[in-house]
Amino acid sequence: MKNNLTSVIALDVGGSSVKSGLVNSGGSVYFVNHTPINSQTSKEDVLQVFVKIIQMYLHKVNPNEFIGIAFGFPGPFDYENGLCLIQGQSKYDNLYQVDIRDELKKILDFDKPILFCNDAEAAILGEANYGAGKDFGRVIGITLGTGLGAAFIVNGVSVHEGQGIPSNAELFPFKFNGKRADDLFSTRGLIERFYKRGFYYSNVAEATEDIKQGNTSLISVFQKFGEDLGLFLRSFVDDFGADVLLVLGGISGAIEYFHREVEDQLNIPVFPGRSQNAALLGAADLLLN
Repeated sequence: MKNNLTSVIALDVGGSSVKSGLVNSGGSVYFVNHTPINSQTSKEDVLQVFVKIIQMYLHKVNPNEFIGIAFGFPGPFDYENGLCLIQGQSKYDNLYQVDIRDELKKILDFDKPILFCNDAEAAILGEANYGAGKDFGRVIGITLGTGLGAAFIVNGVSVHEGQGIPSNAELFPFKFNGKRADDLFSTRGLIERFYKRGFYYSNVAEATEDIKQGNTSLISVFQKFGEDLGLFLRSFVDDFGADVLLVLGGISGAIEYFHREVEDQLNIPVFPGRSQNAALLGAADLLLN
């Protein structure tokens, strides 16, 4: 690395593994690692996994370039204060009300910043600044997976209030056709659509595999999903004045089957994510920008 660059240790925390890397201010990610984690083990054991990951990078980074640590963490979470508020989600229950920043600083004897942001927001921010959205000023990003995540980006910065931005910049609680968006535009919502058509899948990848094997009747389910998603997003896109929609998350792997339907409703480009390390880049941006 060049001496004029600064570096951040970035962690993208999931339910069963932690992706990590060393991110520099040039937008490069080094030493990417995936560490398994038992998110239902004790507070001490979970924190020890984070500590070991951080220590691994502290041995690799030039101390003159290193400016801090950034976490992408699932919610609910008090990101400003580093306080985990997850309960009853079969992950990180033993971190409830734990000040993770304070705990890590004590264990590591550490005096540099440790910052936190939502994991979906981190991925969208990274994609907006370094991937498919980097040529656009006003970006809406969504993650389609276990739920519906969202972020609103203006000139490379994630914003939570202002023109056309809903409360907390969240879309999941809004209703569409009488149902919560989170229940419709998610893996469980798409699986339910297949179920109603007589197709029984445990995940979206099984459906896309069947399409590749010749079962083209499934495509219409994706197309209707895309049409509804576009209709739901239209008012948010218009109010915010979005230049582009980025679609990330597990379902985005099947975007070829519903991309056009979303785009037809929105009249702006719709792109899937293309950066493998988007969440690490987005988390690191907390410190780099």
